[in-house]
Amino acid sequence: MYQSFTSIGFELIKRSHRFGPTFSARLSNHLPMALSAMQRLGASSDQLNAEYKRASGHLAPLGNALGVSAPTLGQSTHNVDFVEYYREMLSQIGAEKTLKQVLPSLLPGISAGAFHGVIRLAYAVELGDIDETSHALAYWSSGHTPLGELSFQQNLSAEEDLNQALSIFHDQTYHEGIIIDHVEELITLQKYQTIASQPSSLSLEEVARIVLSQYSASNDFTLLHGVTGFQALVSLFPFIENHDLALHYFWQAYVAASCTAAYREPFQRPVQVHAPRDILDWSHWFEQALETENDHTIKLTYSCARLYDHLRLPEALSAIKYRLETSS
Repeated sequence: MYQSFTSIGFELIKRSHRFGPTFSARLSNHLPMALSAMQRLGASSDQLNAEYKRASGHLAPLGNALGVSAPTLGQSTHNVDFVEYYREMLSQIGAEKTLKQVLPSLLPGISAGAFHGVIRLAYAVELGDIDETSHALAYWSSGHTPLGELSFQQNLSAEEDLNQALSIFHDQTYHEGIIIDHVEELITLQKYQTIASQPSSLSLEEVARIVLSQYSASNDFTLLHGVTGFQALVSLFPFIENHDLALHYFWQAYVAASCTAAYREPFQRPVQVHAPRDILDWSHWFEQALETENDHTIKLTYSCARLYDHLRLPEALSAIKYRLETSS
């Protein structure tokens, strides 16, 4: 049901490499991600060109390398040096070996760019292009945002952990800024330590149900990125040896982001009715998503479709339908 990447889409993504990964006050450059998702949903050449024209006007130039041979994680000024570093590595040992080598050091900073680092990398790997993969790895590396050492608690469920954190931070206010600004502020607060421990055991399905349900209950912008970030991580599992550890790093980042979201109500298990297969109108949903010309709607629709492929959770369908209904 997914369409192949096209020559015009590939050309536009390559053209987008003249832009940096962020612009203005650390806002993420969504262009290559949007172009990738749009192609998979079946966008026309006209739609792809229109997206490039719409998005490229406000982006910042990539800039120049500083000549740093060993760029530092979390140092935004080293982004172009990271691009060159990863391009050389990818050229020498290939994508699979590069990803398996570098992802263990990147996962503790999965909050990078409000999950946009991992999201861009997932799309880049799917595209299979060395240049886009080097830019994606560079973005995650230069925006690397660790939230502290992992610590675990026995006999604690993911639901209990999230709801406890949301209760503690329900009325917390933050300085003006974007998602990653608020997360960075959160971890400086003394009471953050009260939620630093997480369940000793997490299941992929359990985390997926929570992430999808919290979004569908709210249409919250921050929680939307939890969905797309989670799906991106899952798509990279073939290159990650320790899936459990990766899931724990994601959960740490997701709980932190949730504590800064506009919607901080506790998770409640929804009553779900499994949809019969004959109402899975993917082509219609994909067309609807593209018609919104909203890159967040397009990426969410694609992410939920992929999660449904992987886990067959009705919550993924609910999230798609909810987003499309609220976008119309």
